[in-house]
Amino acid sequence: MIAWEPHLTIRALQPVVAALQALDYDADSLLRQVHISPEVLTHPEGRIPHHQMMTFWREAIQTTQDNFLGMHLATAAPIESFEVHAYALLSSPNLREAYRRACRYQQLIHEATDLTLEEHKDEGVLRHTLPGGVSLPRHSAEFLVTLWLRFGQLVTGDAWCPRIVCFAHPAPENIQPYQSFFNAPVHFRTGQTAMHISNSTLDTVNPGADLGLVNVLDRYAEMAAKQSPRLSTVSDRVRTQLQVELNGGVPSAQSIADALCISVRSLHRALKREGTSFQAILDQVRQEQALVLLTHPHTSIAEIAFLLGFADVSSFHRAFQRWTGKTPAEMRESLQ
Repeated sequence: MIAWEPHLTIRALQPVVAALQALDYDADSLLRQVHISPEVLTHPEGRIPHHQMMTFWREAIQTTQDNFLGMHLATAAPIESFEVHAYALLSSPNLREAYRRACRYQQLIHEATDLTLEEHKDEGVLRHTLPGGVSLPRHSAEFLVTLWLRFGQLVTGDAWCPRIVCFAHPAPENIQPYQSFFNAPVHFRTGQTAMHISNSTLDTVNPGADLGLVNVLDRYAEMAAKQSPRLSTVSDRVRTQLQVELNGGVPSAQSIADALCISVRSLHRALKREGTSFQAILDQVRQEQALVLLTHPHTSIAEIAFLLGFADVSSFHRAFQRWTGKTPAEMRESLQ
């Protein structure tokens, strides 16, 4: 079974490497240990698998033996290593617009993660999730949330504090670094990576706003996003995985959930939220593949039924007529 796996762009790797170098670690050696060529850093549009980035983080943690590596890298990374994101945020008219822009630009970093700003009556909640609602591992989560606050303070020009910071991982023995940096309640084992910010803080004006520059950057980001395909829904990912696995057998919801690294219950819940179901997507993928296979004159209808995972030809006939109103033979004749 070939599992679908999200990719992220080299833009996500660049600040981590730049921060390691700023702290005098041999980042190139770490890259080679996980089979990433240092030359890829010159191609920000390039992509690496999500698991490879996570392996790089594990190697960095092991090498540095820094129990707060994520936070230290987030504060050490040069602003320019964040490229277009940094300049867009720092040119936004206020903090709320900066965070909204960060959410829109997320596609330029990772094809399947979600960064959202939930706006409520008294506060906004900046939240990050991996596919399936999964949270980041500890150090990469702390890297991300520390960046949110670092850039937020640069935008406003003052040292404001969040209302609450939430992490999915357990609290380490020493929580003093969190208290010193965030100066706010930090909650662990929450099942999420999030930061709560008061509306008064979100509405703080950016004294260094540059609307001309931010408009140019927005146009660039929009153009880059159109060239960067995104599997933004669970439905998209289920469809992609079914296309891989549908070959002489019927992939189960369990096997697809395993491939997407989520539980079956989460899979069904997510598909229901998106207005569909596992069976509906399976039927759609089968129908699409059947129509393609019927254009191949040397592939018999019995072979097509087998390739699509039907128990027998009659089951395929019934399903195909339900989908199209025609028998497979009638459809083949019309297609040819």
